[in-house]
Amino acid sequence: MMILDKKSYDLLSYLLKLEAPETVMAISQALNQSRRKVYYQLDKINEALPDEVERIISYPRIGILLSDTQKAACRLLLEEVTDYNYVMKSDERRRLSSIYIAVSTERVTIDKLMQINDVSRNTILNDLTELREELEDKQYKIQLHVTKARGYYFDCHPMALIQYLYKVLVDVYQGGNSSFIDMFDRKLSEMQGFSVYFSKDILTYFHEYLFLSQASLGKTINSQDSQFMLQILPYMLLSYRNMRLNSDVKNALKKDFNLIWKRKEYQIAQELASELYQNFKLHLDDIEVSMVAMLMLSFRKDQDRHVESQDYDDMRATISHFIDQLESCYQLYFIHKQELLKQLTTHCKALIYRKAYGIFSVNPLTDHIKEKYEELFAMAQSCATILEKDWGISLTDDDVAYLTIHLGGELRNNKADQDKTKLVIVSDDGIGIQKLLLKQCQRYLANGQIEAVFTTEQYQSVYDLLSVDMIVATTDALDTKLPMLIVNPILSDDDIIKLIRFSKQGRLTEHSRFSTELAKAIEAVVKDESDRYALTSKIEKLIHRELL
Repeated sequence: MMILDKKSYDLLSYLLKLEAPETVMAISQALNQSRRKVYYQLDKINEALPDEVERIISYPRIGILLSDTQKAACRLLLEEVTDYNYVMKSDERRRLSSIYIAVSTERVTIDKLMQINDVSRNTILNDLTELREELEDKQYKIQLHVTKARGYYFDCHPMALIQYLYKVLVDVYQGGNSSFIDMFDRKLSEMQGFSVYFSKDILTYFHEYLFLSQASLGKTINSQDSQFMLQILPYMLLSYRNMRLNSDVKNALKKDFNLIWKRKEYQIAQELASELYQNFKLHLDDIEVSMVAMLMLSFRKDQDRHVESQDYDDMRATISHFIDQLESCYQLYFIHKQELLKQLTTHCKALIYRKAYGIFSVNPLTDHIKEKYEELFAMAQSCATILEKDWGISLTDDDVAYLTIHLGGELRNNKADQDKTKLVIVSDDGIGIQKLLLKQCQRYLANGQIEAVFTTEQYQSVYDLLSVDMIVATTDALDTKLPMLIVNPILSDDDIIKLIRFSKQGRLTEHSRFSTELAKAIEAVVKDESDRYALTSKIEKLIHRELL
């Protein structure tokens, strides 16, 4: 089996996607690696290739382009590369170790941490030192202790540990790459064997129950958030079971959840607990039931039939004040003010519960919003003090960015912007390729307004918040109901023509592929295959020279 680190894996994947020769300099820039590193990784790949396959080399002034034979061999190599070969970074090891320490039903030792991370004793000791320093810098007031009897464990208020683990799991499942997530799940399962909490039957039942309960709840939990809830809930519940809390601490913790006792979500969680016991003999105590309800309350809702209930009159009054302040201070005009009020109330209901229980929220759009909608973000941040004062909370940039998204969707735009087709680009092909694709789309989509460039994971986490007309994507595996224009990571002549056609017509149209039609036309008048190839190459070069 071939042992690849992440950079070798990335290079191999990149080379397989090339349709035209590319220099080592261009490759190094696209992958954000030095040329020396690229050559080093290339040597590792060549060593793994079968003897009968020609070595991959970079030709002077031309670059690298894999032959069909080389591509076939490289694809086989990639198939052999699994998450077992993925090399974790230090922050990924710390996340894995943190969750393992929190959920392990066995004594956690240095040897076990070495085993689960596949690193040396010194590396683990350094990781633990960094973890302690990280905990000291956070607001959670958590200490990492070790004794002969218990091994490594966290010492803190139970709610602090719940909040910290939630943040770590957000980083894993929403901020980590797929290879690390696969490794994270596999290693913990192997080391722990885990408990009934991780039973596939129970998780499936839990998912189905949540889905069915949403009708009586009168709310629809965001699909990405509900998936995330199912991923993290077993870890949250098991970590609570491992805290070794006495009855006084449990009673105090139970009172911490008093905000949710009257909510419908708490009733749903109680009914779920009853069903789990009847069907699987799995008992959830009052605190575990409260944790389930807390998560249901804190996640984003796509729909909420209770948003206009009298229970939320005070909240709506505060939000109305917030909207009025934006309009009066900055001369803004919102097209559908009542709809905006409903959207923000639905959003802020979950926001308040997250703040009350210290549940971390990450917004993958924050940096983009702050850059692209700098003025509106600053306005929202300025007026958000109204929300903070009335609700006794502190809003992060992530929180303000979510507010900005809702505000921007109802803000009156100028006529020029309204006439433009709004779109996003979705590509998993690295930052270098994403930037190149963005520049090319900006050039050829004259009537398009590009809102953002996402990876597939980023798009899936925010698709419900986007107000766009179409997607330009480098994969047809994207799950979306929007019109989608599929292009290559590095635009081909076909792709450029599709973009230009769309720019002129303002809509997606069905049409024959350019390359196919060109080949047919040439074949009709040129009989010799080599002559056809030469003529096709000349025409494509002329097209590139004209368009690029």
